[in-house]
Amino acid sequence: MGRRERFAELMHRVGALGAAMELRRYAPGPASVAILTYHHIADDDPAYPFDRTVADATPAQFRRQMELLARYGTPIAMDDLIRALDGAPLPKNPVMVTFDDGYQSVHDIAVPILQRVGIPATLFIATQFVAERRIYWWEAVAVILQRARRARARVTYPETFELVAGEPGTAATVNDWIKNTPGLNVERLLAELAIGFDVEWNREVERTLADRLIMSWDQIRGLAKAGIAIESHSRSHRVLPTLDDAALRDDLRGAKRELEAQVGTPVRALAYPVGRRIHDERVRTAIRDAGYRVGLSNGSGQTQFWPGAMGKLRAVDPLDVRRLSTERTMSEAMWLTQVALPPLAYINRYNR
Repeated sequence: MGRRERFAELMHRVGALGAAMELRRYAPGPASVAILTYHHIADDDPAYPFDRTVADATPAQFRRQMELLARYGTPIAMDDLIRALDGAPLPKNPVMVTFDDGYQSVHDIAVPILQRVGIPATLFIATQFVAERRIYWWEAVAVILQRARRARARVTYPETFELVAGEPGTAATVNDWIKNTPGLNVERLLAELAIGFDVEWNREVERTLADRLIMSWDQIRGLAKAGIAIESHSRSHRVLPTLDDAALRDDLRGAKRELEAQVGTPVRALAYPVGRRIHDERVRTAIRDAGYRVGLSNGSGQTQFWPGAMGKLRAVDPLDVRRLSTERTMSEAMWLTQVALPPLAYINRYNR
């Protein structure tokens, strides 16, 4: 356990984290918005056939976390965040719950818990995977490696490399290629990976897997009718600066168009794929041109909204709204520390 975790455990044990949240109700200064990012809710099962690292909380953890948010924070929705960006005041201790991607567990597990606790949520959908019934590229990598019938594979794209199915770092190596290689043909890479490891991989295989893992449009529309805000996570979940202008335009505009057609409500916000903050002005211009008003990163901390005249001097960049990462291995103390004491949040190295 690191120093930060030990400090969090001590603060939680003596009740200091709850006290810090209570003090923030009365302290002057900016409203610090704690926006929590989740993807998938599941118990850790060694027999799980997909990527075991994706789940951010078990059902029991998620329920407890939402109870803590309801106790210490003031839950807000996407509409409240957008009004705050336009200058409206926020309540003290504003907290917000978001989900990226479109995992089935959000529909089956997370939303019933949120409804019982009384917390609104926003769901950011990567539309290509819902529409085409394909699994997310990191899940495809995990499945191929789990089903490998050869221990080793030599791939030649995007570089020549020998991969070992059973090594812990193999999935990270392939996923890093996908995240960081400009113009990468993901289907070509996955096909070469499957051939190298002697794994059957085709659209029918993917469709069967997607139906077990990813929500349908009917389910997403049902969540929208239940009050969940439906926003964009792009079409292909590619890191936006790695796309050329045409692909970037298709990813951003296509996702917005598909979501609005399916759900029937305006799409205002974009959660950046992989969660990295966007500094590239080419990409930021494309985001604005596509009609998005808000852009959210992940693993980047909290965003401070100053009241009154100070709010005009220190206005929030609407394309740099920050969120907190969560992990199933994170203790309750560390999770609450991120919410109560923003400087102690885990910040992704891409988001400093």
